[in-house]
Amino acid sequence: MEIVKSGVYRIVSWPGELVPEARVLTAGENGVTVTAPGAAPEREQEWSVEVGEDGLAAIQIPARLFPSRSLSYKEPEKAERVILGPVSDFPTREWRIEPPPLAPVPAPFFIRVPDKDLMVVISPKPIFPPMLELAPFNFDLQHAWAFLPVQRD
Repeated sequence: MEIVKSGVYRIVSWPGELVPEARVLTAGENGVTVTAPGAAPEREQEWSVEVGEDGLAAIQIPARLFPSRSLSYKEPEKAERVILGPVSDFPTREWRIEPPPLAPVPAPFFIRVPDKDLMVVISPKPIFPPMLELAPFNFDLQHAWAFLPVQRD
């Protein structure tokens, strides 16, 4: 089973029938959204993923700043918006990043709330740019994400 290792990534929606074009997880003035590749400054589309020994991961932006803001939510409930946690958010929210049982290569991953049957999805609400929210977990690849390592010169 493929796993995500600690590093800096662009987190991109897995293309599917409903959304054939990939969209990049972006942290901006409007909070956490998804936008087209290159539609926002690179630093707003680069996420530091720190995987702990327990397999849970903190997903933070800006990727090389301390203290950092993290991918977060107020309460782990269905339809709760995924937000940028405040800098004072401690401890940082952690996520379970896991591949589907039968994953294509490269593997897509689901971003899940630990110990809850919830996952990060692109909100179906007609808002632009699209926001993220928590939804009941399922193995539908339209809710999966690719973690693309950021290459540095």
